[in-house]
Amino acid sequence: MDNFENDSEGDKLISTLEFDEETGLSLPPQTGFTASSEVPPFETPTRTEFPGFPYTTLYPQQNNLMRFLYASLASSKCSIIESPTGTGKSITLLTSSLHWLLDHNKAVNAHLAKLRDYLQKEGDRLVDEADWIAAHSRRRALRIQVDKEMQPLEATQKALAEAVELLKRADGVRVRSSADITQENISLLSEASDEWGEIKDDSFLPTADTDSSQTTVDPVVDPTKVTCRLIQVIYCSRTHSQLAQVVEEFNKLKGLSDQITMVTLASRQHLCVNKAVYGLKDQTLIKEACLDLAAKSPGCKFRCRNEVGVLSDYLVGARVSAIKAASRIREALDQINIEELPARACPYYANKRGLSLAQLVLAPYQSVVVPGLREAMGLCLRNNVLIFDEAHNLLEAVAAAFSVTVSHSDLLATERLVLAFLGHYHSRLSALSALRLRQLTLVVRFFTNFLEGKAARSSGLRAHFGQDSGADNCRPTGEIVYTLGDFLFAAGLDHINLSYLVDYLRSNRCVYKIVGFGKWFGRKKKNDRGEKEEGESECAKIMGVGLSFSKCLKQMKRPPNRFESFKAPPSKISKTGEDQQKTVATTSASTTAPEDLQSAGSGLFAVLGLLEAMVNSDRAGDNDGRLIVTFRETTASASATNDFASGCIRFVILNPGRYIHDAVKEARSVILIGGTMKPFDEFINQVFRPAGKVETDVTLFSCGHVIDVKRQLAIYTPSVSFNNVIWDFTFKNRHNLPLIDECGEFIVEICKMVPGGVVVFFQSFDYLNLVWNRWKATGLLVRLQSVKAVFREPRTAIALAKIMQAYTTAAAEVNKRGACIVCVIGGKLSEGINFNDNLARGVIIVGLPYPNVYSAFMREKLSFLERRFGGRESGRRFCEAVCMRAVNQAIGRAIRHARDYAVVFLVDQRFATNQRLRLLLPSWVQDALLSDTVTLSPPQLDLLRRQLHEFFLRNITSPH
Repeated sequence: MDNFENDSEGDKLISTLEFDEETGLSLPPQTGFTASSEVPPFETPTRTEFPGFPYTTLYPQQNNLMRFLYASLASSKCSIIESPTGTGKSITLLTSSLHWLLDHNKAVNAHLAKLRDYLQKEGDRLVDEADWIAAHSRRRALRIQVDKEMQPLEATQKALAEAVELLKRADGVRVRSSADITQENISLLSEASDEWGEIKDDSFLPTADTDSSQTTVDPVVDPTKVTCRLIQVIYCSRTHSQLAQVVEEFNKLKGLSDQITMVTLASRQHLCVNKAVYGLKDQTLIKEACLDLAAKSPGCKFRCRNEVGVLSDYLVGARVSAIKAASRIREALDQINIEELPARACPYYANKRGLSLAQLVLAPYQSVVVPGLREAMGLCLRNNVLIFDEAHNLLEAVAAAFSVTVSHSDLLATERLVLAFLGHYHSRLSALSALRLRQLTLVVRFFTNFLEGKAARSSGLRAHFGQDSGADNCRPTGEIVYTLGDFLFAAGLDHINLSYLVDYLRSNRCVYKIVGFGKWFGRKKKNDRGEKEEGESECAKIMGVGLSFSKCLKQMKRPPNRFESFKAPPSKISKTGEDQQKTVATTSASTTAPEDLQSAGSGLFAVLGLLEAMVNSDRAGDNDGRLIVTFRETTASASATNDFASGCIRFVILNPGRYIHDAVKEARSVILIGGTMKPFDEFINQVFRPAGKVETDVTLFSCGHVIDVKRQLAIYTPSVSFNNVIWDFTFKNRHNLPLIDECGEFIVEICKMVPGGVVVFFQSFDYLNLVWNRWKATGLLVRLQSVKAVFREPRTAIALAKIMQAYTTAAAEVNKRGACIVCVIGGKLSEGINFNDNLARGVIIVGLPYPNVYSAFMREKLSFLERRFGGRESGRRFCEAVCMRAVNQAIGRAIRHARDYAVVFLVDQRFATNQRLRLLLPSWVQDALLSDTVTLSPPQLDLLRRQLHEFFLRNITSPH
């Protein structure tokens, strides 16, 4: 007992013990104790060589870009990269980023091994200490410290092992021999049944007292399930066609692609293979029909879990595009076996199942920047690499993704549909459903009145006009810009909570039931009417009259319906919200034209999209949402097919950069890359800085072209014409006929000097129409056609394909006169088409394509930028950036590979005199500007001919 009673050292040790809620008993740090070594740090991978590049020649510009991108990813930086089009940008990005990904994964495994070794050594060392209590406490604290670092790395390692196993499984996949086809039934939007009695109208009745408690849920997605995710490279581009080109480039990287799992994301509209669903065409209807089908028994025949799993392994492991697989399944629905595919399953859900094991994710912009779409896809940005290709259009693409347009015809169709629904179900609707649907008709009716110029509170109007309040020249455009609050006040809807209305329409798929009712009831009434008219026709033949007596009586006694009352004089229409609510009709839907009900669904979805945009903008609190009202024209020239002529309401956003902030905050690195990224400040100020990135977090890089710009590119910036007419294509001179004539003469002379194809870009379609008509009237167009075959860019995509095919044939013919095509900057030909080789040996850009600063939207946009980002200088820089990016894209259409060559004419005196604009040109374009700029006065015309002759002779005869 003495040993315990007199154990003063033990008592002292016990008194120093402390209790921690997380770690239990622990000793305070003792002086003189140090670990035998520091915790090993993570060794960031480095690389300067990039094996596996598919081409024998690696240009210095490509190597520099790969090194810069690799270093940015390794240091978790954000970057803005300017790389010319036609320099192998996509293959360069893939090579560098995938090398970093593989190196990083190896570094993770090596770091884990070091941590385990360190933990083992430190544990063994502490075992030998005499003070076992202190040693145990230190071992436990060390374990907790190291485990915090090891756990995410171990999760990554586990996911990597699964990905490797997936690659092995994909190699062993074989085409199955048979397909188990079951029958499916779509209860929401059935199009297959010809016997309307098979569908009960109760199918479309909203659930009683449903508000925001129930929402549409994808049965495959479990939000509570946390999966181990790989570090992913998410490669984004604007269109699926561009992503398809990226897939082709990826498949060229044989040494790298074999080690990488890949998935190509797309919506149900592109990936659904159930004809009854994707045949609905509308993306929103397709989504809801898919979810409704999944919730019913027996479900969709393409959603068999095993089949989806097999297809998922194949798509991700074999690096096959899901869009290509969906197309193959759609084409072979009647076949037993589908060549090259292991399963007849849904590519959309196969994608979602395999997404967590994909190391390379290809996605369109919207799937990444729109939070709802990102969540629906199951895409996670946290700690992943995000690459936006063609990023010079990123802000415009984001703005377009969040904009909504509702036409006057959409509003009328929506009102007819909802009134028919109310009339059919008025005795069976719950009180809440009746209230919300009446509110919807009230909102739609007020929107309609507003477009027709009947504002509820015109005396209290607080609108942001396209121009100053005192200016009268805003009204001719027929547009007024409103903030959200001002619009609701002017429309008389500030007393309605739109958030509750939107929640109701989204809950329990209410809006889709209304649309489904319209399709069902419209076809039912159409069939009934056909049978009735057929019977009356037979009766008329017997009676010898055109109309039965009973039908005449019905027509005479029938009271006016709601839609006829809409045509009443304005004085008879109630002006107050209370009166409007009282007059919302619940008349029978039998008075509504069935064709209107069948096609009214798109209008209802447009209205719902507008309401959602308004609610989300109000919740965000940034006050950058605007409503642009284009009033309905009452003249006979107004076309019902033209939204702007018939009147429309557009919701737009003024600060698209803020919608990318969440992505920038979550991602490990965000890379913006494009052919024309200057000025960099626009992206820094609107995208990165508001997301919390400081100056050191963002790196900048601009690389040159792979061509010899001094030899293969010549850019002229003339100030005057051959006859000393100043090239002044400002807005005030757009109707200057002598200037238009001189421009035509100049183009004729250039076409005589340039072989092959000549591409001429004008500022807008309106100006092109003006010029074209003038040339036709003066006979200049005939003269131009005698020099080269002349083509003109059409507005429609179908006509464009035919024109381009004819132009390509004419321009590519060797030893022929070639061709000339006149286009519009900002059109499809200025960005979406490559004019390589003989398709564009000459490019002529007429004028500067500044945005229309007199439009209501642009004036509001500039005003917002000046308030938010610092004075009038911000607005001016924005206009210049938009203009010069369009110019740079047009120039880039002509140089598409290392051996290409072309001559470019920038026909406007501002190109020659405005140094600030010249600095916005990419460095490789600036290098090609001729220092001794030819003024193109008559004495120098012969000099220009000699220069162009030498230029083309040099490039034709000498290899590059």
